[in-house]
Amino acid sequence: MKRLIELKHIGPRQQVQLLLETLGDRLEEKLSHFPQDAVTLHVLFDESGNRKLYRAKVTCHVPGHTVAAHEEQRTPGLAIRKAFAELERQLEKQKSLLRHEHQRKHPAKQQLESEPLANELVDGFES
Repeated sequence: MKRLIELKHIGPRQQVQLLLETLGDRLEEKLSHFPQDAVTLHVLFDESGNRKLYRAKVTCHVPGHTVAAHEEQRTPGLAIRKAFAELERQLEKQKSLLRHEHQRKHPAKQQLESEPLANELVDGFES
């Protein structure tokens, strides 16, 4: 997976970089079924000066689709984690659409009635 990470106006760069790399690795594992050179991850992370808001914009290009997520928070780690969580949610939805899981019929849930069966076994052994 190709990665492009841009950090703008960020103080603790090493901590942010480490978190982005960790979440990028996790995302790469989830997208391992795509060819390595066909997936691109673009992350833009910046801090607005006056309001002290951190913005995380994550875009992932997979074959045939582009998925993006954007998040603003007051803490940098929370902004990054929420943006990646949203991106993973959208990718899971896209993967289920590609597999046509929305068209499959799901069997109705059946209730297990273990108590009547146990009572019948006990009643059969009475003398």
